[in-house]
Amino acid sequence: MSDDFFETVNQSPKAQRRMTRKKNKEVRQLARTPKPIEPKTETQAEYLDSLREGDQCFAVGGAGTGKTYLAARHAMERLLKGEVDHIVLARPTVSDARHRLGFLPGNKDEKLAEWLVPLVAALKEGCAPSEYVQFVREGKIEFQSFEHIRGRTFNNSVVILDEAQNCTVKDLITFLTRQGMEAQVIVNGDTDQVDIHDSGLEKILDMIELYDFIEADIIEFGPEDVVRSPRAKQWVKAISLAKDAGLLTPA
Repeated sequence: MSDDFFETVNQSPKAQRRMTRKKNKEVRQLARTPKPIEPKTETQAEYLDSLREGDQCFAVGGAGTGKTYLAARHAMERLLKGEVDHIVLARPTVSDARHRLGFLPGNKDEKLAEWLVPLVAALKEGCAPSEYVQFVREGKIEFQSFEHIRGRTFNNSVVILDEAQNCTVKDLITFLTRQGMEAQVIVNGDTDQVDIHDSGLEKILDMIELYDFIEADIIEFGPEDVVRSPRAKQWVKAISLAKDAGLLTPA
């Protein structure tokens, strides 16, 4: 028999209960240990390499390819390692009055959290629940709207902009020029799901291709990279083919 058995037998009932609670707590802590980030496609592997090696990355592609999930998991990994002090999350809130959040209840962070569910869910997968709550309480995880981003400088942070296809050129210029020292910027977008008439994402991507002095990677995900589900993969592929055939008018 193990030493633990004899140790437990020789203890008082109170001590045994205390040991049991301690072991149960250790088991719960182990259960909350996040699994390693593992790419499921070659493009995801390329994306993770870019995130780990560079300061600016633009990920473009269809729904379900892991753009948002991998960005958030990477950001949380860096925060837990102490490589950055903050994670900043931003996303355009497209509505009848663009970028206006007044119709949602709560303070600014609570309003924005409704728009950032995929990012928040991925962040929570990368840490213990208590750690996430503590990071938010300490301001180490911030939610930023475009109304409040002007004038800010983001230092020593991972800054993620999700759904960037719904930003205008002006929005993107405002966002990209907020970068301070030791900042990493990740911009994600899907040009097949544009909800505005004047999207600026493709113009910014063209600038990156045109000007060699811009040190930024562009990672392009295709239908073959969809990992959400077989049905989602079918639709992303169909949308791509339909656009190429002229059946769908690009936004």
